[in-house]
Amino acid sequence: MSRFLIALLFFFSSVSCNALRLGQSHSKSGNLPQNVIFFIADGCGPASFGLAREFQKATGGEASLFLDAFNKGSVATFTSNHKITDSAASATAYSCAIKTYNGAIGMDVNKQPVENVLEAAEKAGYQTALISTARITHATPASFSSHVVNRNMESEIGSQQIGQGIEILMGGGRSFYLPVDKGGLRIDSRNLMVEAEKLGYKLVSTKNEMMASTELPLLALFTPSHMAYEIDRNQLNEPSLAEMTVKALALLSNSKKPFFIMIEGGRIDHAGHANDTAAHIHDILAYDDAVRAAIEFAKKDKKTLVMATSDHETGGLTLGAQWGPFSGYTYDPKRLQNVSSSIEKFMSDMAFTKTATDMDASNWIEQQSDKRFGLRSEPFQTAVKKISQYRKVTGDSTAYSHLRIMLVDSTARMARAGWSTSNHTSVDVPIFAFGPGADLFSGTMDNTAVGWSVFRALGLR
Repeated sequence: MSRFLIALLFFFSSVSCNALRLGQSHSKSGNLPQNVIFFIADGCGPASFGLAREFQKATGGEASLFLDAFNKGSVATFTSNHKITDSAASATAYSCAIKTYNGAIGMDVNKQPVENVLEAAEKAGYQTALISTARITHATPASFSSHVVNRNMESEIGSQQIGQGIEILMGGGRSFYLPVDKGGLRIDSRNLMVEAEKLGYKLVSTKNEMMASTELPLLALFTPSHMAYEIDRNQLNEPSLAEMTVKALALLSNSKKPFFIMIEGGRIDHAGHANDTAAHIHDILAYDDAVRAAIEFAKKDKKTLVMATSDHETGGLTLGAQWGPFSGYTYDPKRLQNVSSSIEKFMSDMAFTKTATDMDASNWIEQQSDKRFGLRSEPFQTAVKKISQYRKVTGDSTAYSHLRIMLVDSTARMARAGWSTSNHTSVDVPIFAFGPGADLFSGTMDNTAVGWSVFRALGLR
C-alpha cells in the first residue's frame, strides 16, 4: 500500500474518532444559557426508561415519560482503559471532560487533579448546587466537588466539598460529615457539620426544615447514608428528588445570579445492582418528575439549559425475559403495580423483627411477602417454609441470601423482565436537552464530549 493511501486512511480514521468524541458539540451555538441544570440518572439505560414508561402507561399514567420529548441522542461511556465504566470515571468525564480510570474522582490517568466544571463556574461568579439521593460524598457528586485517587475516600471528599464555596449541598450522607463519637464514620475527629456552620451554612436534616429554608448557603443532609428508595420514602421526613430540585431552584433564582446545578438520581443505580425491578421503576419515575420540575422552570425562565443523561447502564435489564414456560412475549410491568416495598427494606425489616421461633419468622415472611409483593403463590410460600425450617432467616446469612434471590426472581418474573448482571454494562445511554444551548447535545457523543459541551454552555471554554 502506498504512503499516500496509508496517510489517507489515517486521516479518515482520525476524523471518525473525533466525530464520536465531539458529537455535535464542536458547532458554535449563538444562543447560550445563563444557567445550566445537569441531571444524571445513575445506572439508567434505555431499557430502564422503557420499563418505567410502560409501567406508567399501564397503571393509568401518561403514555410517555416527560423526558421523552427532549431526547437528543446517546452517549458512549467507556473509560481510559475499560469498556465498562464505574460512576467515578464517568462522572469525571462529565465534570472534567477527560477520560480516566475507574475509581478516579476528578483525577486524570496520571492521578493528577483536573479542574471540574463546578469549580470553574464558582471562579466565574456562578452560584452552584449539588443534589443527590445517594450520599453527597458518593462518586457522582464527589466528581463535581473534589479530587481524590479513589472514590472510597469519602471522608476526604467531604472535607474538600465544604471548602468549595458550593451554595447548596442536598442529599444523604451525614456519616462522612460526622466523627465516630457523633454517630458518623470519620476517624479524624473532624465534625464537618460544625465546620460548615462556621462557614455560614444553614444546616437542615428534614423535609420541613428544607422547605422553610430561605438562606444560602444550605447544607441539607437527610440521612446517615443513602436516602430511601422512592418506593420506601417517608414523605413526611425525606423530600423527593423533585422537591429538592424545586427548592434549590427557588433559592438560587432568588439570588439573581447565574447558577450551575448537578442533580443525581442516585438510587436508580442501586436498584439496578440489586436487580430490584419495582424499586428501579419508582426511582426512575421520581427522576422524571424532577426533570419535569426543572424544565417547567426553564420554560418560564427562558435562560436555563436543562440537560439529562446517565453515567452508565446497570443490571443488563431485559424487557420480555423467558422464565421457564412463561414466554417473554407476556412482558407486562403492570403486574408490579401493587408492590409497595423495596427488597432492601423487606430484608432490613425482617432482620430487625424479633421472632421467638422459626415458625414466627416463617409467618412474618409469608405475611409480609404477600402484603408487600403480592407473592402468595404456593411454590413461593413452600420455599419460604423450607428456608425457615432449618434456621431462623433473621440469623442465617445463607438463608438470608436465598430469600433475597427468591424475591428478586419472583418480582422480575411477575413482569417478565430479566436481569443479566448485578454490575454495570457498556450499553450506550440516552441524552436529553431543553433550552438555550440544547443544540450542543446531539447524535452519538462520547461522555467527555458531553462534559466539554457543559463547559461550553456555561461559557467556560
